Amino acid sequence: MKQEFSKATYELLLINYTNINNSLRVPCAEKQKFEKLIEETTLALSKCLPEIKYKDGMNAMQYAQYLAAEANGKANSTD
Repeated sequence: MKQEFSKATYELLLINYTNINNSLRVPCAEKQKFEKLIEETTLALSKCLPEIKYKDGMNAMQYAQYLAAEANGKANSTD
């Protein structure tokens, strides 16, 4: 079973695989291995969903709680 990585991790892997592949001058099994890894990583990267960035580095649950607290504060205020 293949492990799923974040988009940033796939981007770093692709850069490193490409650098290693470019440093291998003579076609060999090792170069073919990295060419295959580059293809697989590119495909996995294309399937990654865009990362959602919330305010102040919050995760989805924290941001939802923040929005709810903000909405409750506005609803409870006496303007």
